[in-house]
Amino acid sequence: MASFHKLSVESLKSLSRLCGLSSSHTKRELISNLNEAISRYSIPSPQSVLPAAASNHRVLSVDMGLRNFSFSVLDVPDLEQAPTLSAWSLTSILPHTPLALTQPDFSPAVAAQLAYAAFVDDILPRFNPDTILLERQRHRSGGGRNVLEWTLKVNMFESVLYGVLTTLINQGALKAQVCEVLPSRTKGYWIRNAVPPPASSSSAADADDDVVVTGRKRVKNKYALSKLVKVNLVKRWTAGVSFASPAACKHVVFTESTIPTALQFHPSPPSPSSSRKQRPKSDADFESVRADPGGNKVKLDDLSDSLLQGVAFVQWQQHRLELAKAVTNGADLAECCQVMVDRHTPEMGMAEF
Repeated sequence: MASFHKLSVESLKSLSRLCGLSSSHTKRELISNLNEAISRYSIPSPQSVLPAAASNHRVLSVDMGLRNFSFSVLDVPDLEQAPTLSAWSLTSILPHTPLALTQPDFSPAVAAQLAYAAFVDDILPRFNPDTILLERQRHRSGGGRNVLEWTLKVNMFESVLYGVLTTLINQGALKAQVCEVLPSRTKGYWIRNAVPPPASSSSAADADDDVVVTGRKRVKNKYALSKLVKVNLVKRWTAGVSFASPAACKHVVFTESTIPTALQFHPSPPSPSSSRKQRPKSDADFESVRADPGGNKVKLDDLSDSLLQGVAFVQWQQHRLELAKAVTNGADLAECCQVMVDRHTPEMGMAEF
């Protein structure tokens, strides 16, 4: 049986990222984490998060928010095929409650009613997921010292939602598992090597360390840049998708109900009569916000986050299964690692500016 001990630390880190594991550990810890992850796919009795022989395993991927609550539903026939996107939506949690609950007085009781009304009474019965992915929320925005009020509200909603789902699972009312996903893991998987290009063509005023000029786009910080890269990555996925060709993307198969959302990433070109006043206020808004046919704003970055998180989770399980087979068969793990890295690297959003 092959062993991870002969691999370099950099190779172990690469395998860890491909399997959705932390890569900031010592060599011994990296090996231990990889062994534990692939042990769930040990042959011949896989007891994994997504068993290789599982049929119609449904993953609900949630990008947390109150006004912009995005989720995608992925049906996984097995780990040898691309998942099918059966639902992909952006909604607001607040309208599910009486008007009084949308006021600034946001208490745990309010958050509990939001979680139950929007998630337990609505989303769970509609989709009946086997795995629920909840994006872990940050405590601060942009690395600042202050914790914003809206961040506190979303964090409170996240905590209450975990409590509600855990209670349902422990009481046997919900047969699903809840997995928290760190945004850094998803980002590291899809755009780890995406770096700001040099602002050589910009003026002196634009050459500030916190400003990145990409063509005619101006991005204020790396966080905003990562949002643009993720949106553009999903744009690339949805470029050939249409009602006549729902399987144009190799990562996920779109369904008739999700194609309209996919087409939001490719709006019709503006008519010649469009005035300059209709242009967005900033390039970041232009890339991450669109208007649907009804004139409502659509947060493309939130839609991108829920989809990329769900697809990354499925691919992490696929890589764990592939790695488990390599270890069982005594394959050259260094070669296996290189093949996996070379295969995944072109799929990352490293040049999406």
